[in-house]
Amino acid sequence: MFDLDPVKSILALALIGLIVVGARAWRRRGNRVRTFIPIPLFTPVEIQAKAHDLIEAGQFDEAVKLLKKEAEVSGPDALHMARTLRRGELMPDFPGRWPEDPTGPVTEFLAEGQRKAAIFLIRDQKQLSPAEAETFVDSLTRGNAE
Repeated sequence: MFDLDPVKSILALALIGLIVVGARAWRRRGNRVRTFIPIPLFTPVEIQAKAHDLIEAGQFDEAVKLLKKEAEVSGPDALHMARTLRRGELMPDFPGRWPEDPTGPVTEFLAEGQRKAAIFLIRDQKQLSPAEAETFVDSLTRGNAE
């Protein structure tokens, strides 16, 4: 019917095949939309306090390992968290983990000898500076909390 030499026939079949494969791929793609929503790295204040102690002791790599293991995050995320702690900032704790008045948990931390975790908790919950959080924790220690 069509007077095509072998090379033209092969090229025509290849073109038809590409069109068929492309049409199938187009139909399978559906109406999906890819979105990326960054999820913050929620980390318990107790783990942050331990890692911060290691960072202050000059054991940055150990702090990264601790964060990777105990916070159950990837290596790059643990490195990011350790750098954040080294700058004096905090990672957010899990939302809703603590009561609205964190005085009770802070008192428990102090009773367990975890003063830094108590300070980190107050910094996270009340959005205070490190000095303000220390003053608040000291006031709880003396028994005249606000």
